[in-house]
Amino acid sequence: MQCGLLERPLERDYDEVMKVAARSSSTPALAIARPDLSAIVLTGADVLRYLHTVTSQHTADRVPGEAASALLLSPKGKIDFAFRLAVGPDRVVVDTETAAADGLVERLRRFVFRFDVQVADPVAGGVTLLGPAAAGVEVPDDGRVTFADGVVIHRTPLGADLLGPAAVPGIGQAGPEALEAARVAHGLPRWGYELTDDVIAEEAGLLGSHVHLDKGCYPGQETVARVHNLGQVQRRLAGLRFSGDAVPAFRTDLVSEDGRRAGQVRTALVHPELGPVALAYVRRVVPDGGRVLAGDLAATVVPLPFEG
Repeated sequence: MQCGLLERPLERDYDEVMKVAARSSSTPALAIARPDLSAIVLTGADVLRYLHTVTSQHTADRVPGEAASALLLSPKGKIDFAFRLAVGPDRVVVDTETAAADGLVERLRRFVFRFDVQVADPVAGGVTLLGPAAAGVEVPDDGRVTFADGVVIHRTPLGADLLGPAAVPGIGQAGPEALEAARVAHGLPRWGYELTDDVIAEEAGLLGSHVHLDKGCYPGQETVARVHNLGQVQRRLAGLRFSGDAVPAFRTDLVSEDGRRAGQVRTALVHPELGPVALAYVRRVVPDGGRVLAGDLAATVVPLPFEG
């Protein structure tokens, strides 16, 4: 089942949106196809009440045009799924990594038996616009979302995301490596990389964006509240700058210069301006400016986002 918002032929919608972007900026937008992004449409009278019950976000009082980020947590407060939601007049559109979409749909469908909620199958695809040229599209303010002729538009720290199954070529297309480089430079965690089922929200720095600390009970809430109130988190998401030309593999363990356990690398790449860098979980006892080793590679711990 695929319903409403994403059933229409978005190729035509994207053509119009992207033509506007091209006309509205002297610097063409850098557009990146997003087959790794999937949208899930939820309909029914109880959608917002249901999401309020099962997610980390306060959704019960959301109104059309609002957007938010949320988590589905394990009973122990670990991150199972991270996603955005966009509230429309007759539906809510959730989007997440395509690799996570089927699992998220199964999880959302599992507990809807007491609610008037229908969860559609995921629809993969979209476009990310990088940089200020994304202003050529009618990008909403923070906390808002635009529904434009079947396209859902979110503002992001990198520019804008347009949800839908077709990416339109012709205005500064770039590959996924450009998006990953921008994501890492801004220190943004990604599901499957920094956001995994051994991470809690506070470690990833998501309390301000994905978690509403004053809402009532939901799966994993007790752990979130306890860790936040007692300040017991032992590691944080940080940046690494490497002194050589190479970067380590995913989940390479970090040790301090005296051989003590210091954390774990998640995403590592050679940035075109920053050079070899990584996002990593680093133990609190290792300060910014501290030196660590990832195998034979030496790195300095730096705060996020990276500075040029």
